[in-house]
Amino acid sequence: MKTRNESRRRARGGDLFRAVIRLLVILTSIPAWAGQPLLPSDVPNVFDPEVRAQFQPVGVANLRGNPDFPVLILQNTVGGQPQVILLGLDARNGKDTWSLASDPIILIVLFADPETILGAHVDAGFAERGKPSGQFMTPADPTSPGLSDLLRSITLAASRTYM
Repeated sequence: MKTRNESRRRARGGDLFRAVIRLLVILTSIPAWAGQPLLPSDVPNVFDPEVRAQFQPVGVANLRGNPDFPVLILQNTVGGQPQVILLGLDARNGKDTWSLASDPIILIVLFADPETILGAHVDAGFAERGKPSGQFMTPADPTSPGLSDLLRSITLAASRTYM
């Protein structure tokens, strides 16, 4: 025959077990992209697999011909804006490869069409000190000559680049 204290202990043990299970469910349901740096609010979250599925990589280029600064060109496949996203990465990682998952984004340019820039964002730490900070600043005029010159300096990447 059970005493009242034994019943209470078992009930508490069951409550603890259910709490642990709930916590595990919550932790495993957090998306993998949740740990990525925050992108500016007008930039689609390319770390989210559902959003990334709406964009197709159409090219890889290098900023000013430097392979340490790859630029990934993504095209919207479902319609809507932006039509194209340029993501410039800082791939000074000591490897011959780069990754959107691990190398910091330093430049984001959103295009409505081939000639219309919707927005541009530059990593503030990279612009000021040459070290990515994860904090983005928006140029006052996205059509400024400085940004236009920078965009013209993007050259096709060497054939060793794979997506």
